[in-house]
Amino acid sequence: MNVTYMSVLSAVTVMLTFICTLPGCGGGGGSAGQVPSITITNPTSAPSYATVWTGELIGGTISNAGFVTASNAQTGASAIGLVIYNQGIGSWSADIRGLLPGDNLITVTADSDGTGTNIANAYINLIRPLQPINEIFNGLNPFSANTYWTDDHSFNQSHKIALFEDGTGRSTTGSALGENAGSVLDFTWTILGPESILITNCPSCSFQMLSRISGSITVNMYNGQIETVGGMSDLALHTFSLQAGTI
Repeated sequence: MNVTYMSVLSAVTVMLTFICTLPGCGGGGGSAGQVPSITITNPTSAPSYATVWTGELIGGTISNAGFVTASNAQTGASAIGLVIYNQGIGSWSADIRGLLPGDNLITVTADSDGTGTNIANAYINLIRPLQPINEIFNGLNPFSANTYWTDDHSFNQSHKIALFEDGTGRSTTGSALGENAGSVLDFTWTILGPESILITNCPSCSFQMLSRISGSITVNMYNGQIETVGGMSDLALHTFSLQAGTI
């Protein structure tokens, strides 16, 4: 799964209703006197779900309602919900973005008519690692490493990096945004936050800073925003793919 997500969204108050007009479509939405219901079945029907990503697509079943919103208690952000009825069977989905490290309690609200007077709720806790940087280490140190990362969005997809738990790493040289990768140098890094690091002693290394890190070595992929040699930043998330071997 390659998931690319932007920064934490501000609150969104837009609601979306689906009006079924296809032949054979049997009902949808809600009306006075009908009690709405909603369940969460994707990505799980359990009360919590662990994810290494900053976003998840959630969904489930719905009845007697045409509006859905999903709100994150940790960020205060709300996501648009899509409701579809087919042959009288209702389903819904919502793209939850901007998940922060730790607990993200999501409240999903089904509203029969959009007025907020006839609603039903369902809940799921989307849990991210408290230190996402820990999920992408290539080993304890350079001597124990047998993998590295390739920046799939770098110039000619040639720039590489390896990060180790002991605070060291290795990187190609040259601008990741504008030239082919050069030779490989060792560096040290310091943590700026749970999702970001600063490379401290290698001004010619391809990567000077990595931030907004999500993903893991167990899924062979992570996303991150880069600052490259010369202080050039790319606000778009780059995808890094796991490779066997060393650099």
